[in-house]
Amino acid sequence: MWNIKSPDGKLNFSVYMNDQNRLFYSLKKDETEILRDCGLGIQTSMGDFSWGFVLKDQLICTVDEKYSIPAGKKSVYHNNANELCLLFEAENTFTLKHAFVLRIRVFDDGAAFRYELPAGSGEMAVYSENTEISFAPQYNNMWLQELVDTYEAPYGKRSWQESKGRNYGMPGLFSDDDRKSWIMITEAGLLNTGGSYCSCHLTGAGERKLSVAFAPEQTGPMTGKLPFESPWRVIGVFDSLNELVNSTLNYNLNPASVIEDTSWIKPSRNIWSWWSFENGAQLYSEQKRYVDFAAALGFESVTVDAGWDDSWVKALCDYAREKGVTVWLWSDMQAVDTFEKASEKIARWAAWGVVGLKVDFFMNDSQHTMWQYNMIADIMTSHKLMINFHGSTKPAGEGRTYPNLMTEEGIMGLEHYKWSGMPDAVHNCTVPFTRNVVGPMDYTVTGFSNENRNTTQGHQLALSVVYESGVQHISESIYHLEAWKGTEYLRRQYPRYDGMQLLKGFPGEYAAMLRYVGSEWFIGCITAEARTIELPMDFLPAGEFTAEIYRDDSEGHMLVKESRTVTGEDVLTLELLACGGASVYISDGSVELKSGVCGGYMSDRKTCCTAENATLKGASALMVYENGDRAVVLKDKAVFENIAAERDGRHTLRITYASRGAAAVRLETEEGTLEARLPASGGRKVFRTFDVVMFFRKGINSMEMGKISGDGLAVSKIELIDNAPNPDRFYTVDMAKTEGGVDIIPVCENSQQLKAAGIGNGGSIVFERIEADEQGEYVLGIDYCSGENRPVMISVNGAAPITSVLFNTSGWGPSRWDIVETKEVKIKLLKGINSIKFFHDSMPAPQIVRIAIRLEK
Repeated sequence: MWNIKSPDGKLNFSVYMNDQNRLFYSLKKDETEILRDCGLGIQTSMGDFSWGFVLKDQLICTVDEKYSIPAGKKSVYHNNANELCLLFEAENTFTLKHAFVLRIRVFDDGAAFRYELPAGSGEMAVYSENTEISFAPQYNNMWLQELVDTYEAPYGKRSWQESKGRNYGMPGLFSDDDRKSWIMITEAGLLNTGGSYCSCHLTGAGERKLSVAFAPEQTGPMTGKLPFESPWRVIGVFDSLNELVNSTLNYNLNPASVIEDTSWIKPSRNIWSWWSFENGAQLYSEQKRYVDFAAALGFESVTVDAGWDDSWVKALCDYAREKGVTVWLWSDMQAVDTFEKASEKIARWAAWGVVGLKVDFFMNDSQHTMWQYNMIADIMTSHKLMINFHGSTKPAGEGRTYPNLMTEEGIMGLEHYKWSGMPDAVHNCTVPFTRNVVGPMDYTVTGFSNENRNTTQGHQLALSVVYESGVQHISESIYHLEAWKGTEYLRRQYPRYDGMQLLKGFPGEYAAMLRYVGSEWFIGCITAEARTIELPMDFLPAGEFTAEIYRDDSEGHMLVKESRTVTGEDVLTLELLACGGASVYISDGSVELKSGVCGGYMSDRKTCCTAENATLKGASALMVYENGDRAVVLKDKAVFENIAAERDGRHTLRITYASRGAAAVRLETEEGTLEARLPASGGRKVFRTFDVVMFFRKGINSMEMGKISGDGLAVSKIELIDNAPNPDRFYTVDMAKTEGGVDIIPVCENSQQLKAAGIGNGGSIVFERIEADEQGEYVLGIDYCSGENRPVMISVNGAAPITSVLFNTSGWGPSRWDIVETKEVKIKLLKGINSIKFFHDSMPAPQIVRIAIRLEK
C-alpha cells in the first residue's frame, strides 16, 4: 500500500493492489472512510493498464503556489498539495513491458489523480477507463444531473437505489447522513490538452458506486500520441458548504496561464437583448440603444447575439468604444468548427473591434469536440479575444490556462423560460453548490418580465450576486431595467470581487451568498420555501455602515428598498417569500453610484412629468404601491402639464407604464393626435418604458393621454427627450417590380398587409425609386416573414450584392410565415433616386413585406 496525505495531514489517499495485482484506491479523512475499494486503470492499444503491475519507483513532491486570474471567485488562488507519483511496470501489454504512472495530488480540500504513459512515441488509442468511485456507507445524499448534451438539466436529489445503470453529468455532489462531510466528483484539465480525451460522465455501477464513462458521442477509441496523460479525476472533500463553494481544485490542477500580459482581459456586467427580444440583435438601432444604456448606467459591455449583420458590427464597436463600452459577438460553433474557418472569421471579427465571442451549440462531448474547443480558444487568444462557450460541456478548470475564458454555459439558465416552466427556485438554490462550484456560469441572471416567471423579483435580483460569472449577462431588457428599482443594485455591483462567503444555505433549499470588494459588501439571498434568514454581520470591520436592502413586496411582484445602519455585532433578519429572495448592499456611504456617458437613447436632455402631478379625468385614479411608487391607473384620461421643449420639432416621448396585456392610448397635444400601442409589460406591477415620436413646440406644452384599450394600465411618468431618430421612409412591396415568379400576397388571411413570396432561386423584387435626400450611409430596415433562417442577397444601384441572413420569425413555436419582424442592414445611397434589389441565386429567401430607409446619424 502507498499513501499520500494532504498538507494539513488530515486527508489520506491510499493506493493498493489485490491478489490479482489490480490497482485500487481509498480515501479517508481523520480516519473516517470516505471512498473504499475503488478500481483504477485504463485499457489502451498499448495494453490493459488495470492489472499486472510491478512498482518500479515512487516520487513525492510538494506543490505550493499562489496565482491570480482576471476574473474568478477571488483575487488570489492558493494551489497547495502533496504529490505522489507511482511508476509501475505493466506486464499485461501487447509488446514490451511498458511504464505506467499514477500521479496523485492531495490537497487540504480534496484529492485528484490521473493516468500517464510517459515513455515512447507515436500513435496510441484509449479503449476504456476503469475508474470507480465507491462511497462509504454513510454517504446517502446525492445531487446529480441526468446526462444531457447541453448540461442544461436540473441537479436533482437522487438515491442510490435509482442510480444503477443511469448516466449523470459531472459535477456530482454527495454528503454523509449527518451533513457534515461534502464530496464533489468532477474532472479537470480537458479543453486545453489538444483534444487528447473526451469529456466524461458518471454511471451508476451498484450500491454507492459510480464509474467514469466516456461521452455517448465517443463511439470509437480515442486516438492520441505518446507520451499520454488523462484528465484529472477530482474528488473534493469539504467540511462545510462554504468550503465547497470556495473550492478552486479544478483550476489548481490545470497548467498555468498561456498569456503573460492579461491587461486586455476585462470581466464585465453585460447588457443583452436576446432574452427579452430574440431577434433584437438583427437591429443596429436596437443594439445602439443597448450601448447607450450600458454607457449611461456604468455597465461595461453588451453582447450582440444571433442575427447581427456584417454591414454594421464594426460601426457598432466604434460607437461603443467612444462611450467606454465593449462589444461581445455571438457565433454558432459550426461557423468556426475547422481551423481554416476559425482562423479566417475570428481574425475578421477581431478586426471589427469585438472584445469577445460567445461561441454556441457544441452539444457534444467527443474527443474531436474537445479538440475544437482547444483550437477555437487558441485562435481567439492569439487575437486577444475573450471567450464564452455556450451549448457547452462543464468547466474543468481551464480558465487558469486560458484566463480569457470568462464564462461558460452548461447550465439550465433563464433562457429555458422561453420554452418551459423551468428553472424553478429549487434548481436555482441547488446550482450554487453544484455547477457554479467548478467554474463561472453563464446562467444569464435577472429576468422578471416573462409571464411564466415562477420566482419573485427579489429572487431574480439576488441571482446576480449568488452566481459567479466573468461576464455576468443581465437578461432583462433595458426598457424594464430603466424603470426598475433593482437596477440601482445592479449598478452598484462589480464584475469581479476580492472574495466570497456562503453565509447560510443548503442545496435545493436556500442560499445566502456574500461577495465583497474593498469596503463594499453584497449579499444575495434566494430560497425555495418561505423562511426567515438571520445573517450575522460579523464579517464587517469596526464602525457603522449603511445597509441598503432590496426585498419583495407582499406578492413578490415589486421590490421594496429599505436602509438601516449596521455594525459587525448586528444580526440582519430577512423575511423571504416562497420562491423569493432579497439583496443587500453594505458600505460606509462614500461610494458613488456607477454611471458613465449619457447620449443617444439615454440622452439627458429631457423633461420628466410624474403621475402625482397629472390632472386626472373620469375614473382614472392615483395608485400608491407598497414600495411607495405612484402611478396613474388610466381608466379614462390624464393630462400631463409643464412639458418643456427647448425647440420646435420631433421629440421622443418615453412612457413608463405597467400593463399585463397589450394596451393602446391616445396622445393629444395642440399639434395633433397620435395613437400608441403599448406592448405588455409582464404584469400589473411590472413597469417598463416605451418610446413614441411626436412633434412639440418650443416652450411649455401639455398632453392628454386617454385610454383606448388595456386592462389595468398604470402610467408612472412620461419624459420628453430631445433625441428623436431621423424619420424612416417606407416602401411597401406593391411599389416594387417583381421578377421570376414572385407573387404579392396577403401576409395572412384577411390581412390588408402584403408580402412578396417566392424571392430566391431566380425570383427577385426591385425597388426602383428609393429617394435619398443626401449621399451617405443609411439604415435599411427589412420587414419580412420567415418560418426559418434564410439568406437574401441585396444589390444597391446594381453594385455587387451583399448577403444577409434573416432569422426565423416564428420564435420557439411551429414554423409560421405570417409573423412580421425586422432586419437592419447598413447601405450607402446616392443623393436622389436609387434602386435596391432583393434576390438569391440558389436558395429561397424570406418573404418581404416592406422596407424602410433612414439616414444614419
